[in-house]
Amino acid sequence: MTAHLKQASTVGGRYYLSLAAFLAATALLLFTVVEMRRAFLFPLADYFKVGSPSAILYLNQGHIPLLVVAVLGLGLGYRAMAGIEKRLEAGMNLKAPTNLLAIALAAFLVADLFIYRGVPASRIADAGKIGVGRALDLSRFPGWLEPLGQGINYMALVWHATVLGILIGALLLAVVGGFLKPMLGRKGFKAHVAGAVLAIPQPFCSCCAAPVGAALYQGGAALGPTLAFVVSSPMLNPTSLILATALLPGEFAVLRILGGLVVGVFLTYVVSLAASRWASQETAMTRPNRWVEMSARVVSSYSQLFRFGDTLAGRPSETATALISSWLSLAWRLGRVVVPVLFVGSVVTAAVVEAMPSPSDNMVGVLAASAFGTLLMVPTWTELAIAGGLIREGLPGPAAALLLTLPAVSIPCLLIVGGAVRSFRVVLLLGLLVFLVGLGVGALFLYV
Repeated sequence: MTAHLKQASTVGGRYYLSLAAFLAATALLLFTVVEMRRAFLFPLADYFKVGSPSAILYLNQGHIPLLVVAVLGLGLGYRAMAGIEKRLEAGMNLKAPTNLLAIALAAFLVADLFIYRGVPASRIADAGKIGVGRALDLSRFPGWLEPLGQGINYMALVWHATVLGILIGALLLAVVGGFLKPMLGRKGFKAHVAGAVLAIPQPFCSCCAAPVGAALYQGGAALGPTLAFVVSSPMLNPTSLILATALLPGEFAVLRILGGLVVGVFLTYVVSLAASRWASQETAMTRPNRWVEMSARVVSSYSQLFRFGDTLAGRPSETATALISSWLSLAWRLGRVVVPVLFVGSVVTAAVVEAMPSPSDNMVGVLAASAFGTLLMVPTWTELAIAGGLIREGLPGPAAALLLTLPAVSIPCLLIVGGAVRSFRVVLLLGLLVFLVGLGVGALFLYV
């Protein structure tokens, strides 16, 4: 018996050692990639910059050994864990190291996201100004292809955040039943606030928050917390609020902070209450409506793309390697849906923006800015640069409208969330209310 316990202890020690190697390699890989995006490890003159004027990547020969070590560590760590799991006795509980892996992966991804956002945020704060990102020379695209160029430019700027959003969303979907469903699966204002609080440490733009929200909903989260997460992530993340305080005039900074709270928490709560009422009314309907049934079939067909939970069928994540396999499978499934929607949405959005008139400091300008802000997809903080430019041009009304509408939602965000919750009526109401809030605050700053 003593020898058996000693052998089990040795095997357990090797398992945890393999798990530690895998996590260390994961941390190194994430660190290296974010360093390639933000260039903070080596002197700036030692990098080869890809993309102009905004960088897609900063390349340095020192990245090569870091990437090689990280990839080797991932492969060897995973193979070692898989080999030990095959030799373990039946019934041996590996839930503790699996939970440790899930928590560590979530911490690494969120930390990587904060480095990705924090490094440029500190540079922007030091410089006292922020610009609109452009990684491609759009003059190379003829006029009729300019929306395509804008879409490519957008994806080049946000690819890192998109990948992180997909990875975090897939991880949440893989573990949401055990960790988050008891908190987010309930209805009511407390669960709604919990969804907003979960979003605060994750500074995504609306398009990158949407796949995470879709994964939360597919994992069992209620509609209210899902909507609160998607909108609060771009509206209430600390880096955006700190930059707003540092870069905007006082009244606009207060608007960005208080307006973000209203839109991220209270407006989404109103939408969730309306959706609950609609569900009750539809349940009580006795006569079928042909148009309702037809629209429901269309929405259902589109929603099939977002049934990410099917990937987990028959694959319980009771071991570390099972969790890794499920996580990466879900990330691949999520990415195949999200990336095309984001790209097509960015091209459509750019075409819509091309047709909109230039803003003016009147109600027509505020109306255009509110519509523009509700539809357009922009990277995090870009609303600050756009609004700041309008303020300097003497256009406070449109600037105020864009401060709240630009980060909150966008066409791709609404498409992704609508497909996940299987109701475009919900996201149409959300978009309409965001538009009306922008219209209201724009009018307030216009006439006060």
